[in-house]
Amino acid sequence: MDPENAPDHQVEGWLKTLGIESLCQWDVLVFQYRHQYSLVSAEHIALFLGYATADVVAALDSLASSGLVEGSRVSQGVRLYQLTALPPAPPSEEGGKRGLGGALERLMTLVDSRTLRVLQARRLRGSDRPE
Repeated sequence: MDPENAPDHQVEGWLKTLGIESLCQWDVLVFQYRHQYSLVSAEHIALFLGYATADVVAALDSLASSGLVEGSRVSQGVRLYQLTALPPAPPSEEGGKRGLGGALERLMTLVDSRTLRVLQARRLRGSDRPE
């Protein structure tokens, strides 16, 4: 394997492990990760991130079905979301981390990297376009 492509390949694998298929899902996940102890509605997340509320609701539903976020019961027409507590990832045979927790942990260490954002934009951009 070409060493220069290894980071891209790893990031692709981590995104796939987490089930991230769009930039909106990624941005919502990062928001939830950075604000783990705040409960906000999908409408507020949409306002903060600059996405349509329907896109954020779809992203949250997808992340919830993957077990990455939890939604509260609907109360007065609002559901609040928070990042779930993921179990620590068991070490793999290669000494790395695997599973949801490991993939999330690895990606979050790179979250502020411009290179990561460019790679994700290239990989995920088509998923955010309406058909």
